[in-house]
Amino acid sequence: MDITERFKLHKLIVLRTIGKGTYGNVYLCEKRNKKSLAVVKDIELNTKLQNHNKEILFYFSQVLLGVRYIHNLDIIHRDLKAENILLTGTHGVIVKIGDFGISKMLASAKKTSTVIGTPYYLAPELCEGKPYDTKSDVWALGCMLYEMCTHKRAFDSESLVGLVKVITSGNVHPIDMTVYDRGLQDLIDSMLSVIPDKRPTIKELLGRPILLPTVYTVYLDAGNDELLYAKFCKCF
Repeated sequence: MDITERFKLHKLIVLRTIGKGTYGNVYLCEKRNKKSLAVVKDIELNTKLQNHNKEILFYFSQVLLGVRYIHNLDIIHRDLKAENILLTGTHGVIVKIGDFGISKMLASAKKTSTVIGTPYYLAPELCEGKPYDTKSDVWALGCMLYEMCTHKRAFDSESLVGLVKVITSGNVHPIDMTVYDRGLQDLIDSMLSVIPDKRPTIKELLGRPILLPTVYTVYLDAGNDELLYAKFCKCF
């Protein structure tokens, strides 16, 4: 569908393109009803990743390193999802985490149970109105990894009540084991534990055998577009 027609469905009129990236563009739009302006980021989700273990691990390892950095600063992102993971650089292989608009300091988060974030990625403790910590980010990353492997949401429903029910049940269909390594399923299972204490920390995830070689590779050349791209190409 043409970009103009797609945006009309959301009652937006495209005025002009104000930015272009490898996997998406940014547009200046006018809201048809309110007659106000809005900047809209348009990204094609799940088209970059193919059914390949190494490719997924390459990008996911960078996400984990970024989340470990903010967790070490006692910051919880609270809205980790595919839309907030940006592929940057000339070759689109440098991962950056965006949208810290609702991130929170850990000390403050432990004193509240305010439900905030994208519903599909909410951890069970948030759905139940319980206090949360960095493990809620780990849950969201588990949802994201599942989505990277299946191109489907880990938890979905037509209503918010139904979504809360499936999230708190913790039941999710396994990924295709004829395509992916067992280690990926084990990662997802551990991150999507309904009991926060049973979820691994980011540090523990980075040390998993299935992730460690890739983590080592991307960590050494983090931020270097050409070197990362060269290593990325060697994986395939």
